[in-house]
Amino acid sequence: MAASVAEQDSYSNLDGVVPDKATYRPWLKALRIAIDSKYHGDVYEAFLGMEAPIFARAFYQVQSHPNGRKLFKNKPDLLAVLGDEEYLASLPFGSLGHAYLSFLKTNKLDAGVFGEAGIIRPIAEKNNWSDDFYYMIVRATALHDMFHVIGGYGPDAAGEVANVGFHCGQMEPAGPLEKIGRLGALLLPGTTVRFRLRYYQQAVERGRRADLLMAAPWEELLEKPYHQVQEILGVEPAAVAHPQGRWTTRWMPPSFKPPTLWDYEEILAAGPEAG
Repeated sequence: MAASVAEQDSYSNLDGVVPDKATYRPWLKALRIAIDSKYHGDVYEAFLGMEAPIFARAFYQVQSHPNGRKLFKNKPDLLAVLGDEEYLASLPFGSLGHAYLSFLKTNKLDAGVFGEAGIIRPIAEKNNWSDDFYYMIVRATALHDMFHVIGGYGPDAAGEVANVGFHCGQMEPAGPLEKIGRLGALLLPGTTVRFRLRYYQQAVERGRRADLLMAAPWEELLEKPYHQVQEILGVEPAAVAHPQGRWTTRWMPPSFKPPTLWDYEEILAAGPEAG
């Protein structure tokens, strides 16, 4: 069902590079997001620059993974699949696809997070990315909300910080991002500092123990039951990873609207009629 990225107006740069040197200059422009959330693309570019060595290492890890090699060979368009609401809506209650669509619809989110043509491709062209590295970054960006879903982390600020920790566990050593996530856990409201820092560390450990999620065949997993996919990928259930309970918060930066809290375990417990 997934169209190949190669079959579309695809990015092509046979002589491109895999960037592996960190740069912090884009953060000067990215600070505009404190005033207006429309500048989220600036933060994305700054994040990629800051974490360049980590993404380079992740690229080579995916490239050496058996399924990762299949991904680079065939280049399935995960973003097209995740953006197909009709397909996702056809999947059964309790499936990973149902969970993903539930996450998006709860807060009127888009599967893209950051637009490929408008945001990612200009960054790639400016920095001379290789074809395969570009493909991995596009796929990784499409997976941001999927990491929220498979981890059970909501779209509120606490869920974002926990998701950062989950990502960092996958990318260790995760560079400045791990420290930024820990700082968020320290400063955000919602419960005690001790609980927040422990919750963040639990998310890091959870990501560390899971399989290489960037290399997972997500297109093939969407129809499977949510908990079965967690088991396949080695992602501990939220209740196991966070035995003291969830951390949530209604606080958001001034330019962002407070999200609706999302908990797929509660949706599953309520049953299909409520979900």
